[in-house]
Amino acid sequence: MDYQQKQDIKQKATIAGAGVVVGAVAWWIVLANVFGWMSPTTAAQQTSDAVEAKLDEALAPLCADRFMENKAALAKFAAAGADYDRNEIVQKAVPKLGSTTVDYQLADHCTDVIATRLKTASPSLAQDAGKKS
Repeated sequence: MDYQQKQDIKQKATIAGAGVVVGAVAWWIVLANVFGWMSPTTAAQQTSDAVEAKLDEALAPLCADRFMENKAALAKFAAAGADYDRNEIVQKAVPKLGSTTVDYQLADHCTDVIATRLKTASPSLAQDAGKKS
């Protein structure tokens, strides 16, 4: 094999290697974007996030029930302006629901339920909550 033949083979191998890499990347993009493929780790993380979100949605009314029983915390809640402050008040007033610790996400769902209940509650309840601060 002379020098020119070696160069031709080397050039063809380089082109073929680049084609394999480009084809693999293109196939990966098609799998992910067109067919919805994802890695097992990503699927497990998305499943875990979805389960946690549903659990928070299910526990939020229970959290709100416990919180609404605490009139002092309810007064602080009514006086607080920012959602962050309200979440913190909820977390301090209801630290646990059974074996579940009230984290920021659960407190956020609970805050939404409490705010909705205060808006739809009788005006006297909302006023009483605001006066006890």
